Amino acid sequence: MDQSHSDIAIIGAGMAGLACAIRLTSAGRDVRVFDKGRGPGGRMAARRAQVAGETVGFDHGAQYFTARDAGFRAAVERWVEAGAVARWAAAEKSQEDATWVGVPGMNGPIREMAKTMREAGREVAWGTCIDTLSREGKGWRLQAGDLTHSAKTVLVAVPAEQAFGLLVGQEDALALQVLDDDAGGNV
Repeated sequence: MDQSHSDIAIIGAGMAGLACAIRLTSAGRDVRVFDKGRGPGGRMAARRAQVAGETVGFDHGAQYFTARDAGFRAAVERWVEAGAVARWAAAEKSQEDATWVGVPGMNGPIREMAKTMREAGREVAWGTCIDTLSREGKGWRLQAGDLTHSAKTVLVAVPAEQAFGLLVGQEDALALQVLDDDAGGNV
């Protein structure tokens, strides 16, 4: 049985989960990220299929995204430089209202975010479906097959229908805490 521990465990390595992981890791926190998918994607997944004997790729989730927040626009510019996103020419708009697509598929920025985690010495545990989340003392126990992971804090960054299965029955132990380093370093 594989056992591990971190201060913070994040379930879900889509854009929200990885953005949180990057921010917490850069603040010096010990973070471990788990995702059931074989690789980067989440709601920006790209898939491959056989059509008439040829392998074709297609976007399975979001078709495009916009970036109106200044911080998010800065991240998009980094992804442009890395070749992970490009402006969507089919929807010409002003720079502020530009639409963006991942390159070569919509999972481009997610792959780039996972790379940022690798460069920080933190691998995402791909193909790891957390089946059970339970309270253990003052922390949490995550179970995925033979893997057991313990963490002081767990962030669930998956769609509601997936989160429900993990969180039902845990209502008394759950609390919402806003992580805001501008409000006293509580990251």
